[in-house]
Amino acid sequence: MSDTRQKVIQKKLPREVYSALKNVVGEQWIHESRSVVETYSKLSIEGGSFVKKHEKDPHVLPACVVLPASTDDVQAIVKICNRYHVPFIPFTNGQVFCNPTTQDPTLIIHFSRMNRIIKIDTQNMSATLEPYVDYAQLQAEAMKRGLWNGGTPLATTVCKLASQFAFAGLWQTDLKYGLLNRNIISVKMVLPDGEILSTGSRCIPRAGDFWEYGPGPDLMGLQRSGLGTNGIVTEITVKLHAWVGDDALPEIPGGRPSLKHVHDAKYDSPPEPLKNHKLLWVEFKDLDTQLKAMREIAHSGVGIGLNATGVYSAFYCSQTQEMTVQRCKEHFFPDWNCYVILANTTSDQQIAYEEEVIRQIIAEVGGTFLSETHKPEVLKALQPWNYDCIRHSTGYRMNRKFYANAWLPVGPLEEAKTTSREWKKALDLFGEIDITDRGGADDTPFVYALQRGHFCLFETDNYPDPVLPEEIKKAQAYGIYGAAVVTKYDLGPQLMAFVNVEPFTTMFPEAGPNAHLFMRKIRQVFDPNSVAAPGRQVFTEQEWQQFPAEIKAAVNAMRELNGMPRVE
Repeated sequence: MSDTRQKVIQKKLPREVYSALKNVVGEQWIHESRSVVETYSKLSIEGGSFVKKHEKDPHVLPACVVLPASTDDVQAIVKICNRYHVPFIPFTNGQVFCNPTTQDPTLIIHFSRMNRIIKIDTQNMSATLEPYVDYAQLQAEAMKRGLWNGGTPLATTVCKLASQFAFAGLWQTDLKYGLLNRNIISVKMVLPDGEILSTGSRCIPRAGDFWEYGPGPDLMGLQRSGLGTNGIVTEITVKLHAWVGDDALPEIPGGRPSLKHVHDAKYDSPPEPLKNHKLLWVEFKDLDTQLKAMREIAHSGVGIGLNATGVYSAFYCSQTQEMTVQRCKEHFFPDWNCYVILANTTSDQQIAYEEEVIRQIIAEVGGTFLSETHKPEVLKALQPWNYDCIRHSTGYRMNRKFYANAWLPVGPLEEAKTTSREWKKALDLFGEIDITDRGGADDTPFVYALQRGHFCLFETDNYPDPVLPEEIKKAQAYGIYGAAVVTKYDLGPQLMAFVNVEPFTTMFPEAGPNAHLFMRKIRQVFDPNSVAAPGRQVFTEQEWQQFPAEIKAAVNAMRELNGMPRVE
């Protein structure tokens, strides 16, 4: 039995490396003290790292954190890492897979100083951003100019557009404008060997930064969802769209809460949706009816956003964790629902017309609108979704425990049935961590993204207690099982959250097929010294051979449960 009093000894960078990095950013912006390193390398999801912390595994601790202020700084840091063969991990929001995957002393390059909006181009309707700019920051500035970026993820101020480019790029209001991947004009990147890559028209002298294509091969597509292994985004230019709401982010009457008062329900009661916007809620008798209605709405061409919230309404609209659990037990929110966001983007009569279209579809398909006469208490409780298209930090909460696993299968709307069926199998196999795990099995999976019915992304999650490693390990088992499920049902090629990270990249050769072999070659080209986030997106052959046998065995066990052969 390990001694819980055992002191974890943090590794240090060689002194010549530390001095070289200090000469780049200055003494104020490089730290290796334990408290600072722990603060700047805090993870928000990755369950394996939390288990390692419980087990007092020192490899989860980076040796040092450095905070660059410019592309030149980043380039100099990366070149130093190559010169001394020091692994580095780019860090913005710490969403996933940020912990060191090597036993060598590892550097975290943290981008919190690079948080400027470089330019908002009103003529070409675009914005150029540094990597630490978040969605709320961009929306606040763009709205002053009658523009916005077209949507936001749930975690508005946590998610950065640059890191979303490198991972997924998800937001809810995608029905009209598409996801982030359809709204990128260009990126400037520091490649793993220290070279600079610019994509799109910005790489043509005097052409300007207005178009996503430039001369030569389309390297932006190659870098998409690279998880920082193929380069570090230091500038990103995104498309903007016409904004018809007010010129400032709205403030709820309750103001902004302090931690002492954050439980107060008044902070979760924003008024009616924004100027020139309207939100409609519909409940359905079953999943089939819900999916049929959503398909018809998506294909009708109306609305700017369409989603099914499922158990997320309990997380998002409850003031306490106890209330979240109680509402799940009582099925307070409709098990089968959707909401539609309408906007007057072309005419003052647009909302009225589009609402008539929606009401006709619901009358034909079947469903009931939430209103002042039908479940008004539920409609009131759903008020935090009123600003769903432009979420920002006015006190809205997400009452759940540790976010340790997510299933994000991609496919047509009907694949929601596959997600629900397989999630229920996982519940029967592993047992629930919390009653909220029933969301996605006993009620609808969260339909996170839906582009006119041609692209859908569903999400189902586990939220274990972060102080209970056994719960985290159970959530990890769900994750491994999910990777097998999405590959088995041929949902993998677009599934960044599973088959684009190790050990799943190598252990699910069905995706691609054998995409991991191609990705290894790409890594050899861009990262010849294997210093950029080693082991995060794809293993080298050496890393694969050194990967723990017990984890390989666990993944193979899940493959076999799904009728898939072992990977040796």
